[in-house]
Amino acid sequence: MRAAPRYLLLALAVAGCTGQVGVNGVGASGTGAGTGTGSAGSSGSAGAGNGPGPGLGGSGNIGGPGAGGASVVPPDLTFACDANAKAPVAALRRLTMAQYRNTIADLAAWAVGGASAGQTVMTEIAAPIGALPDDRREAVPQDLHGSYRRLDQSLQQIHVEATYDVAVALGAALTTTARLGTVVGACATDTSTTNDATCLDAFIKKFGARALRRPLATDEVDFYKTAYGTSTTPSAAAYADLIGLFVTAPEFMYFVEHGAAAVSGQTGVYDLSPHELASRLSYQLWQTGPDDALLAVAADGTLLDPAVYGAQVTRLLGDARARPALDEFFADWTKVEDLPAMDAKNADVVFKAFAGTDLPDAKLRQAMIDDVVGMLDYYTWTAPSGIASLFNSDLAFARDTRLAKLYGVPAWNGTAAPPALPAGQRPGLLTRALFLSTGSANTRPIMKGVFLRQNILCDTIPPPPPGANAKPPELGPGMTTRESVEAITEMAGTVCAGCHQTAINPLGFATEGFDALGRFRTSQRLFDAAGAETGTKPVNTMSIPQVVYGDSTAVSSPSELMSLIVASGKVEACLSRNFFRFTYGRWEAAADGCALEDARKALMGGGSITDLAAAAVKAAHFKRRTFQ
Repeated sequence: MRAAPRYLLLALAVAGCTGQVGVNGVGASGTGAGTGTGSAGSSGSAGAGNGPGPGLGGSGNIGGPGAGGASVVPPDLTFACDANAKAPVAALRRLTMAQYRNTIADLAAWAVGGASAGQTVMTEIAAPIGALPDDRREAVPQDLHGSYRRLDQSLQQIHVEATYDVAVALGAALTTTARLGTVVGACATDTSTTNDATCLDAFIKKFGARALRRPLATDEVDFYKTAYGTSTTPSAAAYADLIGLFVTAPEFMYFVEHGAAAVSGQTGVYDLSPHELASRLSYQLWQTGPDDALLAVAADGTLLDPAVYGAQVTRLLGDARARPALDEFFADWTKVEDLPAMDAKNADVVFKAFAGTDLPDAKLRQAMIDDVVGMLDYYTWTAPSGIASLFNSDLAFARDTRLAKLYGVPAWNGTAAPPALPAGQRPGLLTRALFLSTGSANTRPIMKGVFLRQNILCDTIPPPPPGANAKPPELGPGMTTRESVEAITEMAGTVCAGCHQTAINPLGFATEGFDALGRFRTSQRLFDAAGAETGTKPVNTMSIPQVVYGDSTAVSSPSELMSLIVASGKVEACLSRNFFRFTYGRWEAAADGCALEDARKALMGGGSITDLAAAAVKAAHFKRRTFQ
């Protein structure tokens, strides 16, 4: 690409050039410091919660369990909606690597005239595509173990080099002798010289509008003509350079938004233009750029009509391309990447004795992930249902025979009715092997409790005290996992007991009726260091989980726990928060109450995940951008 270095420098300048691109005013590595320093006060003031941007005001510290002066902070169950509240200034976000790959693939298919021909192009450029870095679940102050891949705005040398290599390869692939006439037009391959200038002009306008997701301005067309060279004579190399320039342009790599009409009463806030809104909508629901139909209603401006916009939302959610986008949300929300390898300890004598005939293979981990994502898919697309079904369902979604064996059911073929589990034994999402398995012979009730408290209920747990041991506790002689955890973390007078005894451990203990491979059990087998079984002890699943703080209701089974969780109203509010983070690539702030409340209401009364997704993109916040 002859002119690429100039454009790469521009792209680097836009992105910040060093370290990572800051998210919502929070400097990532190599940039500035974060803005959040406060904490939610007892009166419900809008503290920052040690995170990016201000936190939501409301509940504050209402006396949840705590230790060392810090308290567990329950979230609001509803959100205060102020229609005049101004959202935080929006950061310049780049496409995620998943979105970038999809956009390149769709652009190639559009350029060569179909999906099959486009796939051939993608096969030809597979090497540079394969060298693109993966998105990572970005660690933030509120979630140090990693939140959502959409928050990953890092810009490293590998991003620059890999996307440059893709640009070069795509330009070359689309301008071969066999493809030039299709991609540019017959005018690029005929013998006439009278149409060369018109040919170049038409290509720049057509290809540029598709790549940049909006029509080009006159000065932009002139720029690309200049980049082509002083002659308009068709040249495969020159057209390849143009293609490379388009797909390394900041407007291709980033969500560059200028806004249209100013929002009344909100200084610095603007409604998105039709093309900007089309792009934002498409990337939210499809992880790729707008298609012909969406671009058409952006071009004529009718996308801004609520009825037309609503019809497009319904169309996009009804398309198969919406599934991978929601699957990414499901995977990040449930933190599937945190599941360890199931076969890592296969040589350990204790683990071998514990697993017995169910010794895992290398594929079991992915099967557990597919099981959970498959269940969420089923209740989103096949049988759209609300929170109650997700947390109470007795259906099994394991397609892998070894995982299905752990559940005691036949494998599901993915099309017929899913097999049923014993009624009440393994209800809902949180009793699936993904949330129970540890890759060892022992369960981890502390980690189970923390996951439920933070990711399902959205309670804020204070960080552990300095020097706290993050390793799983060793079992004492003749003790169950629960007994060992209680002995270590619930000792009277220690800083650990405050949170563990009331907020963390009880939630984890309620599912101790499953072992570390996710198998149902009523007793725990005990082993010595040589792997010899020394006895069994009954598991105790009785606990007072305090799903809602202050509720002393005791449970003795996962089914009773799930009933409390569903009845609490906390899941709808928490899921709304998490989907907001996925949608906007940032943590929620006090001004986001309307968007959050719209999402929460969409889930109440049996609303499905697709209802949540639709509410998220219909919110006023989604259609606007705050510049100052």
